[in-house]
Amino acid sequence: MTKSQLATTLLVALATVAGCSMPRPVASLGEVRQASADGRIQLVPVTAASLPAAPSAVSTFPAEYMAAQPVDYELLGAGDVLKVRVWESGTPTLFVSNGGDLGDVVVDESGRLYLPHVGSIQAAGRTIAQVRAEVGARLRTMVRGPQVDIRPGELRSKLVSVQGNAAKGGTYTIERGRTRLGELLGEVAPDLKNPEMLEVTLRRDGRTGTVRLADLHRNPALDIALRPGDAIVLNEVIEHVTVLGAAGIQGQVRIAEREYSVTDILGQARGLSPDTADPRAVFLIRSEPGAATPTVYQFEMRRPETVALAGRFIVRDKDALLISNASFAQTRQILSAVSQSLGTVRSAVTVTP
Repeated sequence: MTKSQLATTLLVALATVAGCSMPRPVASLGEVRQASADGRIQLVPVTAASLPAAPSAVSTFPAEYMAAQPVDYELLGAGDVLKVRVWESGTPTLFVSNGGDLGDVVVDESGRLYLPHVGSIQAAGRTIAQVRAEVGARLRTMVRGPQVDIRPGELRSKLVSVQGNAAKGGTYTIERGRTRLGELLGEVAPDLKNPEMLEVTLRRDGRTGTVRLADLHRNPALDIALRPGDAIVLNEVIEHVTVLGAAGIQGQVRIAEREYSVTDILGQARGLSPDTADPRAVFLIRSEPGAATPTVYQFEMRRPETVALAGRFIVRDKDALLISNASFAQTRQILSAVSQSLGTVRSAVTVTP
């Protein structure tokens, strides 16, 4: 093949390259508009009128949680363990064989406590002082000057549990200084790196209530009274928006706050690529519950008012932010391919005998 023939062949290939469009990683503005015209998506240009309402940023507990009164932690209940000791100051003696130490005594399921020589007495719903007084009164009919000491062991009738993102999770007793949710959380040391994104879930009597830790700190009404059997779970809220196309970086971007906006996501993604992005074609894609087609919100980022609206547009978990390539970027790709091919032609013509 002569130089002339080789050059002609390569130029024909070059023309073919120039006539073809280069592949794109994401849809162009025209393709998105066509998808809307075909009914495959619902395209919504973002304006002050079309801006979706921001979700409520304040969380709260069910009304019955808020209305519950603090537990009287001094009252005994079924399952409580008491440590009982009796001293006798005269004769006859009833407890000399064990030195008066009756060990751990459990309040049974019926709420009653059984002691040797004393019998069964009602303990549930009464204080330790009241139980001690009754035990002493019964013993005085049998021994002289009995001294009764009853101390709490494990108060199982007033247990609550804490799990999740806490340094000191486990089981705790409702007692003095630990009757409300805030007091308990102060002891278990939850992860405080981002209270806005830490959920406090409380399960009680088959129901569940969830608030954000930041709301609990701000609103004293959420510092609800603890009830026996409460189960508290602390969970970090992990949500993402997927960024695609002509952004500084692509991939999943973490939602760092509840009121996180399109502008915040773009900031984390290092903004629009100055070399390739089409500022007219910034799209947020959202699948609304029950909707037949996804909603695609279009941001015309050349307009300052739209940039301001992007700062008010609150993103949701699993939203996708798509930034189309500009047409000049496509042309640049083609010209780059042509330039490379011309270099190949030049080299081939030079070396061909």
